[in-house]
This record gives sequence, structure tokens and C-alpha cells, in this order.
Amino acid sequence: MHGHQYRYGKEEVSEKKQHRASREVTAAVIVVAVIVAVWWFIGHAKELGFKRVESGAPASNVDVEALMEVNAPEGLRQQIVAYEGYTASFNADLRIPNYVVYELTRFETQGAEQRHDKFMCDTDVEGCPTTDDYKGSGYDRGHMAPAADMKWSKKAMQESFFLTNICPQNHSLNSGGWKRLEEKVRLWADRDSAVIVVSGPIVQGHINRLESGVAVPTGFFKVLLAPFATPKRAIAFIYKNEGGQKVIERQAVSVDEVEALTGLDFFSSLPDEEENEIEKTCDYYEWNN
Repeated sequence: MHGHQYRYGKEEVSEKKQHRASREVTAAVIVVAVIVAVWWFIGHAKELGFKRVESGAPASNVDVEALMEVNAPEGLRQQIVAYEGYTASFNADLRIPNYVVYELTRFETQGAEQRHDKFMCDTDVEGCPTTDDYKGSGYDRGHMAPAADMKWSKKAMQESFFLTNICPQNHSLNSGGWKRLEEKVRLWADRDSAVIVVSGPIVQGHINRLESGVAVPTGFFKVLLAPFATPKRAIAFIYKNEGGQKVIERQAVSVDEVEALTGLDFFSSLPDEEENEIEKTCDYYEWNN
């Protein structure tokens, strides 16, 4: 009798253990599913139209969209094209962008999307070159909004290879000084939670062109604003379309200098006093510390 009762107890305990193990497995599966879902949502929030709040970013009423508006000089030909990861002002006469602008956030610098590496003509944009227009030119197809800034989204990565985002660029510059600056910008975006980036060509004097008619810039600019820094700060960089120029700080200038050179007007949504102060300042050491 006692032996029978003992045997029944062991079976009951075993059954309870099985139920408990099953519940634990189910709970683990649910936790993993929730983590995957949250991670997917975070990674696609920008694509879905949600605005991410970056960890470490101060609570603020900063209007990033307004800060990304660039005022072009009267008479400058442009078609504004909004892509997933950047907005381009494209010039059909020059067949290169006047500028591209985007916000780069800390989260976006941590993206894992693989490089697309397939340049494309945007057939919806008047004057956009084809890949053949660059063949045999001796110039790189230089990104204004770098592909490495678009790793947070497959679509953003692919669209960074539209030729509306590209200029003929000296190979040594593209793979040297310009690339170093792009890498530095990602570090600053990670540190400051976000930076607003405006990049574009400088076209002065007699316009040299590829055989296809694509204008060859004499140089390039990159303008940066840290909108969540306290106080906000801005800096700009100018590079000639040639090799060398690998020391970033030597290329640093004020935003005012780029505005004078290009006729573009940046960050006009800021109060005048604040805009004037940050645009006349060029303090590379403040940015690099």
C-alpha cells in the first residue's frame, strides 16, 4: 500500500516538473518574441514615421525639421527630393546636388545594414545622371550623404546610391580626407545624441564638366549643427576637390564662411542672436573634446 502511494507521488512530481518546464519555455519564447518585436520597431521607427527619442538626448522643444531647412539664393535651379534618409536639392543644369541635408542620430550610427554598392539614376528627377555618365571620367562617384550614415535602414542605404546624392570627386579625397571627416561626424553624432548634416559641392568660376555634361566641383563643404548640445554649436568644413587635406582641423571654418561661398542660408529658424553667434564661431577643439 505504502509502495503504491510512493510510486504515485513520484509520477505526480514528475508531471508537475514537466508542466513547470513547459511554462518556463513558453515564457522564454514570449520574452524573446517581445525583445525581437521591440528591436524591429526601434530599427524601423523612422521608416514608419515615428520620431525616436535618443537615449541621453535632453528633453527639448528643438524643431529638427525646421533646422534642416536650407534657404537657397534666388535664381539657383533646384528640385527638392525627399528620400528615406536625406533630402537633396538637385540642380538639373549642373547635374549634381546643390546640397543634401539630414539628421544623423546616435541610434542610426549603430546600424548594421550592409553597403548597397549599386549606383542608380533617379528617373523621377530631371537631369539626374546615369551610371554611364561617370564611366572613364577619372573621378569617383562621391557621396554627399555617406552610405555609412544610412546603415539603419535598407531603403535609406539603397537610396544613398541615387546619383542625385553624388558628385565627381577626386579619388584621394574620397578615400582620404573626406572619408576621415565622415567618420568623425559619426563619432560626434554618437556623443551628442544627434547632429544635423548639410553637405554639398562648391562650384566657382569656369565650370569644368565631364564629357557627359556633369559639372565637376572645385570643392566641397560640410556644415554641422549639434541641436541638443547645451549650448547649441555649429561648425563647417571646406575641402578642395583634390588629394591631401587629411588633417580635419585644418579644413574647419565657420558656417558664415560656407554661406558666403555658396549663397546658401543655414539654420534660419534659430533666433537671430543665437544663429549669428554659432555661425560665426569655428572652434574645432570644442567639437573634438
